[in-house]
Formats: sequence, C-alpha cells, structure tokens
Amino acid sequence: MSDSPNILFINTDQQTWDAISAYGNTWVKTPHIDRLVENGVSFMRSYCTDPVCAPARTSWMTGRYSSETGVPFNGGLLYDDIPDLGQILNAQGFPAYHAGKWHVTDRNVRDSFRCLYFGEREIGAGGAEFYDPATTHAVLDFLSRHEDEQPFYLQVAYVNPHDVCEYEHSHEYKTVPGPDILGFPTLDELPPLPQNFSYDPHEIMVQMAFRRGKKPLIHEPIMTAAADWSQEQWRFLRWQHYRFVEQVDHEIGLILQVLEASPFRDKTLIIFSVDHGEAAGCHQMIQKFTLYEESVRVPFIVASLSDTFGLAKGSRDTTHLVSGIDLLPTVLDYAQIEPTADLPGCSLRPLLEQQPVRWRNSVYLECNVWGRAIVTERYKYITEYYPAADEITVPGPAEERLGREQLFDLKTDPDETRNLADEPAKSVHLLNFRDELLQRESRLSRRPLLEKPAAIMKRWGRLLEEGWRQETTSTLE
Repeated sequence: MSDSPNILFINTDQQTWDAISAYGNTWVKTPHIDRLVENGVSFMRSYCTDPVCAPARTSWMTGRYSSETGVPFNGGLLYDDIPDLGQILNAQGFPAYHAGKWHVTDRNVRDSFRCLYFGEREIGAGGAEFYDPATTHAVLDFLSRHEDEQPFYLQVAYVNPHDVCEYEHSHEYKTVPGPDILGFPTLDELPPLPQNFSYDPHEIMVQMAFRRGKKPLIHEPIMTAAADWSQEQWRFLRWQHYRFVEQVDHEIGLILQVLEASPFRDKTLIIFSVDHGEAAGCHQMIQKFTLYEESVRVPFIVASLSDTFGLAKGSRDTTHLVSGIDLLPTVLDYAQIEPTADLPGCSLRPLLEQQPVRWRNSVYLECNVWGRAIVTERYKYITEYYPAADEITVPGPAEERLGREQLFDLKTDPDETRNLADEPAKSVHLLNFRDELLQRESRLSRRPLLEKPAAIMKRWGRLLEEGWRQETTSTLE
C-alpha cells in the first residue's frame, strides 16, 4: 500500500448536478470546482442511489443500496454488521480521516474514522456558516502538519448548499421578504423559472403522497406554503441555491490552495461528488425526495493537481452510467484493498485509466421506500410498489405490486416533461424495464428494519395505503 495515492474525497450536500459554472451555468460562479473539472474527469451521467441525505451517504460508506443498509430514509438505522469505508480502510492499515458532516445514522463516526473535526454534537442539517469554515480549518491544519509518509484517505463533508433548506423552511409560518423588498434593482438578476416548472399530473402515487397536496408525508408546512409562491419567489429560491453553492465553493478553494503548496500535491487523487440534488423549482418542487433528474443526478469528478494518475484532464464522460455505490470500490481499488465479492458497485479506475472494461448499461435508484427508477443511456423508467399492511422490509421484487409508471426519453426530453408510459409504441420498453427492475431487486439483500425506522415505515405505509384506496375510489366513481 505504500505506493498507493492519498485519496481526498470532497463532498457537498444538496447541490444540483449542473450548479457548476464550468458546465455552462451562467447563474453561478464556482471557480474552484471548475478547477477540479479542468484537472479531472467529469462523469456526466452520475446518479445517487437514493435522493435523501442519510440513505445516499450510507450508500457511499457501505457500497450498498439504501434498502439493504437499514437506512431507506432519514431516521433509518444502519445494521451493525455492515462495515463502512472507514472501518475497512483502517482495518487494512490504510489511515482514514474524516472532517465535517457524517449523517450515517446509528454509526458513530469516531468508531470508523480518525476525526479531524466533527464537533461535540453531531453536525445537523443546517449551520453551514459555522460548520463549513470549521471543517475547512481542520483540513488545512491536517495538510499543513501531517508528516506521516504513509498514504491516507481523507473525506471532507460540507453542509452547504444544504442551507437552502433553512431558507425554504423559513417560509413555513411567516412571509419571507422577496427580492423586490430586499433591493434587487431588477428581477433580471434572478435565474428564470426552469423549463420543467410544471409536472406530470399522473406521477407515481408515492411522489404525490410524499410531496404533493396540502398534507404531504414529508415537510407538510413548507410544501403547503410553497403552493402559494409567486413565480418570482420560485426564481428567488433558485438564486438562493446558487449563493449557497458559491459559499461552499470558496471553502473548497482554500483546501485546493493549501494542497497545491503541500508535499501531498503530486500523490493525491481528488474525488468530488454530492449526496443528492436540489429541485429548486423543477417540477414545482423543493429539496429532494424525488426520482427526477434534478434530485438524483449528481456531479462526480475525479481530479488531480498533478499529472501522476494519467487522467484525461478536462474530459467529460457522457457514456458511462455511474452510481453512488461506486465510490467505495473506487477508493478501495486505489488503496489496493480487495472489496468483498457481493458488493454491487464497480471501481471507476479502469475508466479513469482508459482501460477496456465491461460496464453497466443502466443504474438503479430507490426513493421514499416504495419508489424505484431505472436509468439507461436514453430512457428513465419510474415506478413504485403498492404498500402492504404493516410491512417493515423494503419491498421487492414483486411484479404484482407494481403501481403507476412513468417513462421519459432523456435524449429528446431531458427535462422530463412528457410521460410516455401510456403510449402503445412504448409498451415493449415498459416490459423490458419491469423485467430489469425485478432482476436487479432479486439480487439485493434486504431484511426487516430495526424497531424505530420500522415504526416510521409502518406509519407511512398506512397513510400511503389510504391514498391508494382514495385514488381507486375516485377512479371508479
């Protein structure tokens, strides 16, 4: 392992995949993430495993899907017998360090990593103005003082731009000043509404129950308030999201500056990614919790400030479909540690080194326990499972329980505005997607959730069952 590189994994929270100026977004300025783009390979078809913080981060750390880890939603509990990346690395003599947000529930980060900064209390969903600079300073101190010649793994987990949630939640019980009151000289300074501001009225029921209407299962107060927003308020939300992205970009720049001047510059591989996106008005939605591109598609960049690793710098891989489950095997590959054979992810190293390799032709996604999606080169298939009474294991495979379906042609309709599921010409596609979904799920290792998350799942399942009954009654009438 002595000839392995140092591995620096920088991640942000809730950053839309294209909120990067190097990708052509003129409404945000990210010079430091742009530097990673220029010095690395950008995987442009990268997806999280589940568009929620704890599920996505647990997948990063275990290399498994959220339905397998015990964390299919925030509030799930990771099974004790599943090792995480820090435990694996440290057990093999490869020092693993952590700084910043963790959010892998029921796993003490200090039992898995050597913590540079985590705070006396767990870093929560907000407070990036305090936590992110503290995280950066801990990393700068490490890079300035670390003298061990042994290679290391260091993950730096920032809160921002997740603080856009705090902006959103501030609308729950009061009116927040809009851009006109705050002194914007012209509304032309605000990003326009997204092309897909409207949404499919025949979405899967899971999406509608969790995130639509006056009493959604998640974040009822803010979703109710947002239903009455003006177009200017939605545009201001997008403006706010970009400002939080710029704040975290500044922190990343400080790390890159010190890394450049450190003795680790030439032997450090940098990985940058995001746990999930922010809808920011797409499909008239806020935050995440959906299977649309704005929530599930994420940046994934592998870079280096030197030419040590043979990266095709400045390149953008638009061919290979990448998933959050690929992080762990990629890190282990560079650390020269063999992963267990049953992990579903793949190391990206052969792609980075332009080596011939058989690669997946689709990625699999989960959301809100019952939601599912398959993404191929061209299409996205979204479906769901009907809830069953008091179930406490994430469902699947079960063809007889499949519910509504959505099918989008991402080549001709990248904004997912036209559901093709009811078109007779697409019936073969639907059959193929159902078959692939069931095959993929047959390979997953699922078991009952632990007590507290099981109670949450049962409560949600009962409410979802009621929604299905009401929908069936309405249709019959």
